[in-house]
Amino acid sequence: MRVSERMIEAAAEMVEKERDDEVARIQAALAEEGEDYCIECDDPISAARKAALPSAERCIHCQEQYERNARAAHSA
Repeated sequence: MRVSERMIEAAAEMVEKERDDEVARIQAALAEEGEDYCIECDDPISAARKAALPSAERCIHCQEQYERNARAAHSA
């Protein structure tokens, strides 16, 4: 095998490994389950919210408040 062929093969293997690593990272992130109860108010997180965002940690009301507070802190 010539040097150029080995280089191409090595590059292809590297790209494939990087792709596989990224797919594994994304699958792990998707597999993470959030909370069943809001970490702020302890109310149950709705089934609709869990279906839309399985990793949700806050109910929609607390999440909205959390985002408002974050925006206010960022703009201050």
